Amino acid sequence: MWGLAWLIIGIILCWYIDLVPTSMFGYTWGKTSLLWQSALGLVMWVSSTIIFYGFAIVLNRNVSITELFGRMLFAHWPVTLMLLPAIVGDKIAYATYMSSPSVAFEYAPLYAVLMSIFSAVVLVWYLYWGYCAFRRSVAKSGAVVFVAFVAAFVLSYLLSRYTLDVVYAGIV
Repeated sequence: MWGLAWLIIGIILCWYIDLVPTSMFGYTWGKTSLLWQSALGLVMWVSSTIIFYGFAIVLNRNVSITELFGRMLFAHWPVTLMLLPAIVGDKIAYATYMSSPSVAFEYAPLYAVLMSIFSAVVLVWYLYWGYCAFRRSVAKSGAVVFVAFVAAFVLSYLLSRYTLDVVYAGIV
C-alpha cells in the first residue's frame, strides 16, 4: 500500500508542476490532465515491472505477481524524490537536464553537476531497494539473482521508455 501511496503522490506532483515521466527513472516538461497523468503513472509502473516478473518466474515459479508488483512499486518511491529539484528550483533547467544532460552541462553547468550528483544518489538508492525487493520476492539470493536483477533492470528501463514513447505518440 505504501508503494501505491507514493505512486499517487508522484502522479499528483507531476500533474501539479507540469512534468511527465519519460521512463522508470526520468521526467520531462509536459502538461497533461490528471487523468492522463494517472494513466502514464500506471503504464510506467506496469511496463517497468513486467520484465522483473518474467525474470522472477524463471528463478522461482512460486513468485506471487501481487507481491512482486507491490514490492517493486514501493522500491520505486525514491524516484519520486527526483521531482524535488523541479519543485524548489528552476523547472526549465530541470526539464533541460532530464531531457538532455549534455545541453544542460553547456547552459547551466553548476545545476547540471548538482543534478548529476543528486540523480546518482537517487539511482543507487533505487537500485539497492529494487534489488532487495526483487530478491525478497523470488525468495533467493546469490550471484544468479543479482545478474538477473541487473538484466531485468536494464530491460525494464528500455521497455518503460519505449512504452511511454508509444503512449505519448498516441496522445499527440
